Amino acid sequence: MRLFPRTLAGQTVLILLLGVAVSHLASMVTFSHERGEAVTAINDRGVAARIAEITRLVEESPVEWRHGLLRAANGAGMQVRLVQDDREPARPERAHETFVRLYLASQLGTRPLDVRMIEPENAAPGPHDHADVPAEAWPGGHALDVTVRLKDGDRLNFQAAVPDIAGLWSSDAVLSMALMTVGVLVVSFWAVRRLTRPLALFAEAAERLGKDVQAPPLPLTGPTELQQAAQAFNQMQARLRRLIEARMQMLAAISHDLRTPITLMKLRTEFVDDEDDRAKMLATLDEMEAMVSSILSFAREDALQESNRVVDVGALVVSLCDDLTDAGLDVHCAPPPKVPYQCRPLALKRALLNLVQNAVKYGARARVAMTADETSISLVVDDDGPGIPEEELARVFAPFYRVERSRCPETGGVGLGLSVAAAIVHAHGGEITLANRPGGGLRAEVRLPR
Repeated sequence: MRLFPRTLAGQTVLILLLGVAVSHLASMVTFSHERGEAVTAINDRGVAARIAEITRLVEESPVEWRHGLLRAANGAGMQVRLVQDDREPARPERAHETFVRLYLASQLGTRPLDVRMIEPENAAPGPHDHADVPAEAWPGGHALDVTVRLKDGDRLNFQAAVPDIAGLWSSDAVLSMALMTVGVLVVSFWAVRRLTRPLALFAEAAERLGKDVQAPPLPLTGPTELQQAAQAFNQMQARLRRLIEARMQMLAAISHDLRTPITLMKLRTEFVDDEDDRAKMLATLDEMEAMVSSILSFAREDALQESNRVVDVGALVVSLCDDLTDAGLDVHCAPPPKVPYQCRPLALKRALLNLVQNAVKYGARARVAMTADETSISLVVDDDGPGIPEEELARVFAPFYRVERSRCPETGGVGLGLSVAAAIVHAHGGEITLANRPGGGLRAEVRLPR
């Protein structure tokens, strides 16, 4: 399985997604530390405010109530007790410790304070007069160990847990990343598909142009650059159309001009006294006329003039074979499947006609078979002739090329039958091949894309 997509749209979406993901992660890493500091300070201040309130309550209450008040103040996340030792800080204060000490000093007035940050598992360092809170009742995060000197000289020790903030890969962060990914995928996929759709239209238009120069032009939509490219493509198609039309008009004029002198020469040949010379001259003129007609037919290429429509290719093949059989040719057609296909029926029939006639002319008989699958249609014409030398197989599709070099009308045509068939098949986007069969004879195969 390919992790990197092949399509331009898929690659663009992947690049956008990776860019946004990296940017999102960088921003999370950059601001998570500052956010952690700010949230920790807020949590520390909340704990300090609670310590200040308990301290004021203990100071303002009768001494005999202190143990009861301290017992009531103990609970999940905080332990309060009276201590006798006067501890001094064993190290310089941290930023959070200084923040808590200054806040307590502002709330309780200036008095000796000891503020330390400890881990929750280090809280409740030993038994005392009040009920200890089990260690498992302490929430996660760090803890504050604060000693406050009361006005009467007693010292209160507070051990209070400060909830920790969510880490970088918390559930909220993962949810944010997932929502960002889905949003980027949806929006970028829609935008990229909308921008790259004209490129797909270009590919379809190029495919159509190879089959039909009269295909409709591309619409001028999309960004300015794509509109300019579409306009250039349409101009190229118009120039090709004009070039083909000019060629057809020129060859039609040449054909008309050549047929007139050929006809005149035939009339004058009738006045030749020698019968052998007259027969040879007439044969030569007939060959010239056949060549002119074939050249015109090849250049005109009826496939460019006929419109596309959907036909049953199997029925077309059966109709062609029946016509040739009725004409006395040895043609056999295997029952073909029913396959609807959009094509130029007359042109396609002409190409198959050339192949079947060649098979009968050079191979005594023709056997036609047709198969089809979801992607292509295969038409096969087999004969029982001597075949074609391997080195000649690729050359026989060239105009006027004949394996039999005598140019005698009785032994072959002018060498345009296979050229016309190949031009028509290629105009349909298909391929035509020739191959010598192992058991003897030649096989012509036409493959048409569906």
